[in-house]
Amino acid sequence: MKKYLLSAILMVGLGQLSIAQDYRIGIKLGPTLSLSRTATDGNSSGIERDGSAIKFLIGAFVDLPFKENYHFHTGINFASKTSQISVTDPGVLAGRPVSERYDHEYLQIPLLLKLYTNEVVLDTRAFFNFGMVPELRLNTDNKDNTVDLVNEFNGFDLSGNFGGGLEHSIGVNTRVYGSLNYYIGFLNQIKEQNPLYDELQIKSNLFSLEIGIKF
Repeated sequence: MKKYLLSAILMVGLGQLSIAQDYRIGIKLGPTLSLSRTATDGNSSGIERDGSAIKFLIGAFVDLPFKENYHFHTGINFASKTSQISVTDPGVLAGRPVSERYDHEYLQIPLLLKLYTNEVVLDTRAFFNFGMVPELRLNTDNKDNTVDLVNEFNGFDLSGNFGGGLEHSIGVNTRVYGSLNYYIGFLNQIKEQNPLYDELQIKSNLFSLEIGIKF
């Protein structure tokens, strides 16, 4: 309940902030490639990253200009991620690797600086963005796992973002854009793990192809 209340408060705050400014609001969506970075504090070599997954991202945003070609970009994204880990346990699994998969749902709040170039072709500008993205975990599904290496994931994560793309004007106040973005997680996602294994760290990586429209 607190998570949904936070979303509502943020949307109201963004609306109030943008009333007296030359702002642009919009929506975006697109496919993502989700993968993890893993590390252990011990000498175990039986735990490692195991592949990636195609997921998706959808969001609403506002661009607030504060200087020519400089914008503050924020909003709310719903992003799905996957943590896939290969676990080899000679005692229990007779040396056979088993894949553990955890599917997550996150609420992201991007806090980005967006820099525009002048027109590169008619009605089209390039842009670059970077900044921080606080993330709230909404749900995790691990129903098919054999070992249950992770008992509980942290409710909060923090990612860095950088990316860029092209924006094209299709009317006086309407613009469409496409961009590539990389989200790199800074925090260990694990809160509590199976004590039979060396202490494990999982950090997220997310690559996104985002298509959006703003008004």
